[in-house]
Amino acid sequence: MKYSTWDSDQVAAADQPADPTRRRWLADAPAGLLAATAVGVAPLTWAAAPSSTPRATAAAPSPTATTASTGEPIDSAFIEFADERERFKAHFRFERDLRDQGEAVSWYHFTLYALAPDARPVPVVRFEGMEYSYFRRLGDLTWRIHAHNLSFPRDLQSGAFVSQALNPLSGERVTVPPMVLLEDPGVLHSPQGYLPLDSRRASWLSSYLMFRREGELVKVDHIRPTPEGWPKMFIESSTSSVPRAQFDDPRVTSLKFQTSGFYAFPFPKWMGMGERPGHMIGAWSGRKLAGARELPAEFQARARAEHPGLLEARWGEFDRPLPAALGRVI
Repeated sequence: MKYSTWDSDQVAAADQPADPTRRRWLADAPAGLLAATAVGVAPLTWAAAPSSTPRATAAAPSPTATTASTGEPIDSAFIEFADERERFKAHFRFERDLRDQGEAVSWYHFTLYALAPDARPVPVVRFEGMEYSYFRRLGDLTWRIHAHNLSFPRDLQSGAFVSQALNPLSGERVTVPPMVLLEDPGVLHSPQGYLPLDSRRASWLSSYLMFRREGELVKVDHIRPTPEGWPKMFIESSTSSVPRAQFDDPRVTSLKFQTSGFYAFPFPKWMGMGERPGHMIGAWSGRKLAGARELPAEFQARARAEHPGLLEARWGEFDRPLPAALGRVI
């Protein structure tokens, strides 16, 4: 199945705005995580499998309607793109927006599980949070992206906001701080991959991507690249989906996805695990919103009381000049 998208120079004006940054909170885990956006890992180079299935249009009959009435197999196929530029455009519509300048807000819930070699995996605490990214096009299909994250812990049983949780591996109650991530240096994103702005050299990081049709949905499976300096026990993977009609509509520059995924990482300091071997897994689900105004009222109220500046884009991040070595790649 081949898709050929549009020239993003022809989309709506930049004054009508809509990475890989959720990981900075790992700074409260072991010290190796402080180098969160260094580079140097070998790139991943999987390619999407080809398909001869003709492209469906937004006007095509609903596959679910057909399967519901006839019991036929659900429509399923991997999506092949004309080239890497078209594949990148499709991905950037999911993650951000093809406008020259824009904002993207995603909201999510996730549960953290503790895993140790001598114990069963156990849930520890929930979180509710947001990622707020803001981006500006610098060149041919190349955007500079900055972002911040804010997440508050919630009780496993009641869902109420909490400041403590039971560490079931140690039997101790631990203080669980909110996650306020403001130190991500930013990243360049282009068909070449991701290039963290604190990189020591212009070495792009590629990531695993697979687009596929699933009935009336288009889904993308994504494994983010792991930069140099991160612990070996780290991976982040997600699956995001949008209605097929929305994906096929060239007027839609920012796809309002629903997403789920997981990430694995070493015990954070607040778990109080010391040198005990093991790690955490976070399993999340969420969606992209039209802006911070769509965040749930309870979350907005707490964010406004404690971190009011984080409910808007921090465009001042773009005042910092690009490193000379990276500026030459634009």
